[in-house]
Amino acid sequence: MKFDHHTPIPIINRYETPETLGLDRLALAVAATKLAPQTDALVISAGTCITYDFITSKGEYLGGAISPGLRMRARALHEFTEKLPLVDLPNSIEYCGTNSISAIQSGIVKGVHDEVEAKILFFMERSPKGKIFLTGGDQKYLVNSTKNRTFAVSNLVLIGLNEILQHNIQQS
Repeated sequence: MKFDHHTPIPIINRYETPETLGLDRLALAVAATKLAPQTDALVISAGTCITYDFITSKGEYLGGAISPGLRMRARALHEFTEKLPLVDLPNSIEYCGTNSISAIQSGIVKGVHDEVEAKILFFMERSPKGKIFLTGGDQKYLVNSTKNRTFAVSNLVLIGLNEILQHNIQQS
């Protein structure tokens, strides 16, 4: 079985251009619906990019947002400025950097924290009983600041892919 935008899925895809929707994002939406049925859900996936995907309690994928991931932001600062170094991102970062490296690290990680908080607030204002899932390789930078409101699930894409496979086996 090949998974593409024509593959039957157990949710309703309301994305205007399904052929341009990343299949990982679609699998995340299916997984969220599986883990939180009949509940509004927000999926935050932190990796190369940070994606935010909204799913309704009726199992409708609405779309979301895409922004640069942590390392992409670090590379952009380095590549698009003359003097800023490329920095690593340590696990613990102060809010106020005291030199160029720690200021870049703080700007990147704390900026992403603020962005994530804004998306969570937006979602919770509209869906106070909704569920929020956090996944992706860089979730470790976000899990502590969001742990009281999010469910960290490392294998969320795989859960979604399995659910899509099971849906298609049942349809056969």
